[in-house]
Amino acid sequence: MKISLIGFAIFTAVASYLFDANASAGVPYSFSDHPSQDGCCVGDQGVGEIDRSEKACLAQVGELAQRVGPGLQLKFRNGKTRIYLNEEAKCQSDDADGCVKYQLTGYFPEHDLILIEVDYWEGASWLLVRADTGDDITIVAPPHYSPDRRWLVSVASSEGPAGPPNGMDIVPSTSNPSFKDWHYRTPSNGMAL
Repeated sequence: MKISLIGFAIFTAVASYLFDANASAGVPYSFSDHPSQDGCCVGDQGVGEIDRSEKACLAQVGELAQRVGPGLQLKFRNGKTRIYLNEEAKCQSDDADGCVKYQLTGYFPEHDLILIEVDYWEGASWLLVRADTGDDITIVAPPHYSPDRRWLVSVASSEGPAGPPNGMDIVPSTSNPSFKDWHYRTPSNGMAL
């Protein structure tokens, strides 16, 4: 009985490894096996989370955003403007401390939400920005809509220091004070919930 349980455990581990390797190999430019296509801009040919087209998004959002040199400028519906400025010089240095690049990578027209990818020397995160007010929320990955489209859910899990932080976010798709965000980050010791 003990031998068959050990054999079953080995078989399960090998099958799991092979399945995960094949699933990951099929999704290039992605941190997950099932990258969200929610919020992909019209004309974007990307299939993963980190190969989305800023050019397609800029064309779709019109006056809400424009690329001005190293800056991504957003003009919100309340008239305010914010510039997300790339730190190119820091990214080219030997240290790369403070390296950050911003890229418009998604738009949710139904709820007027803008998705910005924030790239670091090692890793990435995303900002979900409300186009009406400019309020932003840091999330771990491009989000998926809930079935009723009232919530956006973002989940990331990886091994090692590169990539987005491990965790999950649940964010209301509308700005409603009765709905609250929920965020969880896996502690650095790796112990989840």
